[in-house]
Amino acid sequence: MKKDKVKQNRRTKKNKNSSRDSNRILINGNNGQKKNYGSAKSKKGLSLPKLKPWKVIVGAIILGALGIIYLNHVFATQELLREVNQLEAEYNRVQRMHTDYKLIYDRMIGPAEIYENAQNAGFINGGPAEKVIEVKK
Repeated sequence: MKKDKVKQNRRTKKNKNSSRDSNRILINGNNGQKKNYGSAKSKKGLSLPKLKPWKVIVGAIILGALGIIYLNHVFATQELLREVNQLEAEYNRVQRMHTDYKLIYDRMIGPAEIYENAQNAGFINGGPAEKVIEVKK
């Protein structure tokens, strides 16, 4: 057989790697590929993204500003609560005063007071028969 008609075996096929290279692979344990130590693709666990210092600084400034805004909101809310409690106490005080004045007024215009004033003026109480009003048609 002629050499050009025989298919070449894949193992003996000559490519970039010579037989010396394959011996090196067996000795060194390296097949010529670069290993990516520390890359995100080769790690199996949770990896943190690489952050640039300016991003950390900007993030800290933004978080600080948000914190200050939140604290101002909390203090303003506490001040409003204090004001609401003060107004509620004042409202309750005025409500009690109104109830007391209403009671005094009701006593002044009530039947007992009217009968007493009438008696002092010289009127005579007619008794229960006088309180019934009959309407004639």
